[in-house]
Amino acid sequence: MLQIVLLAGKFILLIILYLFIYRVVRSTTRELRMSGADAGRQTAFRPLDSRGMEVGRLHPPGTPAAAGSVTWSLVVVKSPTLRPGEAFSFPSGSSAVLGRAPEMDIYLDDTFVSSKHAVIEATAGLLQIEDLHSTNGTLVNGAEISGTHELRIGDRVEIGDTILQVEVR
Repeated sequence: MLQIVLLAGKFILLIILYLFIYRVVRSTTRELRMSGADAGRQTAFRPLDSRGMEVGRLHPPGTPAAAGSVTWSLVVVKSPTLRPGEAFSFPSGSSAVLGRAPEMDIYLDDTFVSSKHAVIEATAGLLQIEDLHSTNGTLVNGAEISGTHELRIGDRVEIGDTILQVEVR
């Protein structure tokens, strides 16, 4: 009887080991596929200084030099790594990938953030976020999103322990 129990235990251990290896390989191939799909993506976000002006910009938003263009901004409300009040600017036609990998456009050093967590794209009059099949998901106003989600002014985006608020500047 004891031999049968030990033999069954060996089989159960092998099954668990194979399931673990399968999950690791599946996760790795998914990350590789996503990195290939994002390789041609244009990224042109501009960080803002403490006064709300784009770094390197000579004219503040709303002046004639900036008239006619809508610039979306993500302002840090709370983050373990980013300063509260820090803002990321998204002029029309730009996008940025957020994640824990050092080569991301917006680097979030947080254990609850995937290496490639989400992508944000700005078009004429529209800002969208897409969760890139992250482990812990992306929340907009407290609700988890799947696929592409349209953001509005005042929306709060939660990625890991980081909270960002959508504004237009």
